[in-house]
Amino acid sequence: MAERAIEAVVLDVYGTLFGFGRLAERARAIVGDLPLLDHWRTKQLEQSFLRTILGEYVDFWKVTEEALDAVCAQLELELMPEEREHLLHGWLELDPFPEVQGALELLRERGQRLAVLSNGSPAMLESLLQHAELDTLFEVVLSADAVRRYKPSPAVYALAPAALVVPPERIMFCSANGFDVAGALRFGFQVCWVNRGNTKLDALGKQPHFTVHSLLELVEYL
Repeated sequence: MAERAIEAVVLDVYGTLFGFGRLAERARAIVGDLPLLDHWRTKQLEQSFLRTILGEYVDFWKVTEEALDAVCAQLELELMPEEREHLLHGWLELDPFPEVQGALELLRERGQRLAVLSNGSPAMLESLLQHAELDTLFEVVLSADAVRRYKPSPAVYALAPAALVVPPERIMFCSANGFDVAGALRFGFQVCWVNRGNTKLDALGKQPHFTVHSLLELVEYL
């Protein structure tokens, strides 16, 4: 069981609720075996971190565009405008992991308040959640855009207790991303690492309160 009574479950989006399989298929259809998506995702995160450090914010859609263009330049890859648009639009049509909807519904049935906290822009999150028909399951959808910084900045995590009026120690924060786990632990949340890839955690030596391989396991814990 959780260390203290949990009043709300707050979830990351990219890699946690949604996988990149469909986007990878789009990339392969356009560029073949070039590791475009892996480089793109890495560059997207690098640029979000750098912009937060430098105080030069642009929203996550712009970061995603800039990261794609930078990686294409590195790979000496020239996309047609319609190919570029098709890849970018893929971020709005990612597929949720198979257990996500059922797990979220079970959490709600058990009285848990649910929220999203993501680096994604409000428009990106709205489109993605509506496309997956998950939008009605969340009490609130929180974007880093509100504070013009990106996770793991504490200012982003502070959005959740402020919006939910719940202290951090009574919020369970769930993420599949090591940097996010580290940031959430430092902020004071109870943290669940969703280890979807059966990998080693890189969270600056910090350990989450729980580790699961799917959100259904989290339902059992709570």
